[in-house]
Amino acid sequence: MKPEEVLRLAVHGNTHYAWVAAAKLAEKGHTVSLYLPDQDSPEAFDPSREAGLPQLLAAQQAAGRLRLIRGAAGQADLHLLANDYSEHSLREAILPLLQPGGGDQCVLVLTQLAVGALQRLSAGLGAAGAGERVLFGALPLFIREGSALADFEHPELLVLGAEEPALVARAEVCMRPFMAQARKVMVVPLATAELIKFGINAMLATRISFMNEMAALSEKLGVDIEQVREGMAADSRVGSDYLQAGCGFGGPSFASDLMTFARTMHEELDTVGLIDAVLAINDSQREILFRKIWRFFRGELTGRTVAIWGAAFKPGTASVSNSVVHALLRALWAQGCRTRVYDPEAGEALRKVYPEEALLELADTAAAAAEQADAIALVTAWPEFSVVDFAAMAPRMRAAVMFDGRNALDSATLAGQGFRYFGIGRGEAI
Repeated sequence: MKPEEVLRLAVHGNTHYAWVAAAKLAEKGHTVSLYLPDQDSPEAFDPSREAGLPQLLAAQQAAGRLRLIRGAAGQADLHLLANDYSEHSLREAILPLLQPGGGDQCVLVLTQLAVGALQRLSAGLGAAGAGERVLFGALPLFIREGSALADFEHPELLVLGAEEPALVARAEVCMRPFMAQARKVMVVPLATAELIKFGINAMLATRISFMNEMAALSEKLGVDIEQVREGMAADSRVGSDYLQAGCGFGGPSFASDLMTFARTMHEELDTVGLIDAVLAINDSQREILFRKIWRFFRGELTGRTVAIWGAAFKPGTASVSNSVVHALLRALWAQGCRTRVYDPEAGEALRKVYPEEALLELADTAAAAAEQADAIALVTAWPEFSVVDFAAMAPRMRAAVMFDGRNALDSATLAGQGFRYFGIGRGEAI
């Protein structure tokens, strides 16, 4: 980078967005200070959860481009705020940045607030003391845990919401290397950027919930939802992304963003909208594995053992934040059912959530989890679950029964290896 393109950046937060942004911006040559809270909250992000991130952080610290600081923020050319803020807490985070004589402060907010919140904050803060202002911008990040470094480096869409020319210019210097890699770059007004992010999340969630409704209908009609999905995906107007039926979506930010969007719709339109139905379908879908297990055993779950394959909210991450596994575990425990869980990465995180639960056991392998179990419930579609030796596993179980919450396995193959198979809109109906 040219000397005039090197910025002093202050990244604020202990979230996935904060750690990834700090590491990638430092890698591009900026001088980055990552300001962490004095004490970690239970929701603090552990960089080891993201493949390659600890190594990148260490390299940037060794190069002198990245500092980790606990304490008050210093001066910076651009502040990037990446905590999980409410409108009030964001205002409280910004006020200390306004120092007399410090000039205008350029701020990009990476996390999602309700549409219009940043405009209200900008108007409410106004001038501070000797004319200092906060120039607000929104930089909604479209990064996924497990592939965040690649997503940040090569974004499909890079949206900058900003209206002050000085902030736009500084943000473009900050993000220029990534803009060069993006398929689409948009510089739009603040509220437009916020609504783009909400709209994308809502559309993806709508496709998932629609397919789950289709799966429920398919099961009633004796139709395999996978064949329906293949047919729909073959139409270029529909495509294949986010068309997989399953036991519901989760994750640390996706569902909360949708809830925020739903509240915005209620406040602005004074009506119950499509997104409410999407969320209601997903809430019901998160319980579908338990309902199938309950019906199969006719409500007699006390003393049984269910092996649970997968606890992370998606493959490729060790996070169980807002994972659908929680609804299943709690429902089974309420019936006195023992659970033996195997996840290749998220076992430790799950134990931290339930440190004293007597009905929870962690297994070292998928086969160990299934040993003498009454059934298997597949919650997270880790690739290794599709290459298990099911023929060898079946006789070692009390009952060879698979409840596939992600339609990750082939029902005919499992049937040939001694298993009864219950998927989401495929396999046996129950």
